[in-house]
Amino acid sequence: MSNKNKKSGGAGNGAAQKQTRQQSHDSQDYSSFKIVLFYCMLIVFLPVVTFFLLKGFVLDRFFSLSEVKVNIASAVGAVVSLHIALGLYIYRAYFGATGSKAVKED
Repeated sequence: MSNKNKKSGGAGNGAAQKQTRQQSHDSQDYSSFKIVLFYCMLIVFLPVVTFFLLKGFVLDRFFSLSEVKVNIASAVGAVVSLHIALGLYIYRAYFGATGSKAVKED
């Protein structure tokens, strides 16, 4: 009987360790998901917002350009903002992940 108690007590600790390890992995996954979602939204919406801000508020009001030139300049601004957003994502993916190192598990 004493062997059964020892085995079940050890199994309880193992289950608790597995549960805390699973919670740790879940929180890491959620954190990674939030980061990727943020950069996806930045990559999708920043160029669109940049295009319309440049077109509607900056170029039309302050410069006397033709509509075609305003559209071209706004498109160039949107492409530049897209490249900045992609560069930020690549920088974060390459240099920002130093705190999360892979841990070998059995």
